[in-house]
Amino acid sequence: MTKANLITIVRIIMVPLFLVILLTEMQNKEIIAFAIFVIAAVTDSLDGYVARKYNQVSDLGKFLDPLADKLLVAAALMALVYLQEVETWVAAIIILREIFISAFRFYYLVKNASFSASIPAKIKTTFQIVALSILIIYQKLPYANYLRLLGTAILYIAVILTVYSGVEYVVRFSHTLKE
Repeated sequence: MTKANLITIVRIIMVPLFLVILLTEMQNKEIIAFAIFVIAAVTDSLDGYVARKYNQVSDLGKFLDPLADKLLVAAALMALVYLQEVETWVAAIIILREIFISAFRFYYLVKNASFSASIPAKIKTTFQIVALSILIIYQKLPYANYLRLLGTAILYIAVILTVYSGVEYVVRFSHTLKE
């Protein structure tokens, strides 16, 4: 097992830990869940860096790395829907797009074709992570009402980017399917 894949697996293990903490009744759960969420999100850059620096890029890593991102985002969305911080339709659009693109990515991986993340997809992920981070922690910060509005606004932008990047993937890679 490579160091990069080990980091990715730790990120995946952090997802249920994040969920359990956010959905319990413990005091300051938002702060702890926020810390776990941010560490898991930032660690995404670390596993990619390690994989490239130490020449540890692998098919397993190409599959697990985006899966870890999608699991983290989907878990946060579902928890925040349950906590009535995010509207169900927002979570549904984002999660359905991620499932569809993951299937698309898996198809290309099986065919030994390259399916790298596009710039719009990377921007989309950044907006999702920032919005979800705010919506996880805002209640524990000053100006909570304004932060909730900011987090929601950023999440709505993320929805637009999510749809756009999904369509862009389909258009870009459907040409490859025809060939």
